[in-house]
Amino acid sequence: MKRLLPLMMLMMISMTAIASTSLNSWTNVFNNEPESQEFVDEMPEMTVEDFLALTPKKYEEMTGQALGVAGALKLKAAQKLLKKQMNNNPDGDLEKTVYIVLAIVGLGFVGIGILDDWDGSDWIIALVLSLLCWLPGVIYSLVKMKNYY
Repeated sequence: MKRLLPLMMLMMISMTAIASTSLNSWTNVFNNEPESQEFVDEMPEMTVEDFLALTPKKYEEMTGQALGVAGALKLKAAQKLLKKQMNNNPDGDLEKTVYIVLAIVGLGFVGIGILDDWDGSDWIIALVLSLLCWLPGVIYSLVKMKNYY
């Protein structure tokens, strides 16, 4: 038991470190997309909301260059890719696989707490169920997963 506690603490610290890696900027999404790279080079200071609200007309007003049909399609594709990335990992807080591993190990309350910013009572319920018996905590954490992903 004395060896298990430090191991669990180390595991929680490493999971928190993994969870803290987030999507710092909308430009990180397009690192592997060469056709969207032109938007990153031209507007690196733009926020996510500004980029998603960008239209070909607004782009022309900002840069003075008309996009054309191909450029407008690239812009819409880049916006769609960004929305998809944001939906897969809304806050960049915790990946789904890490959440599932935490739930199975019995630390589902940690995943719920990170995703809720430790607000609310869901993580407390998951903690109590995990302490009472491992299985109810796992089931509760996996059922609550649909609220976050």
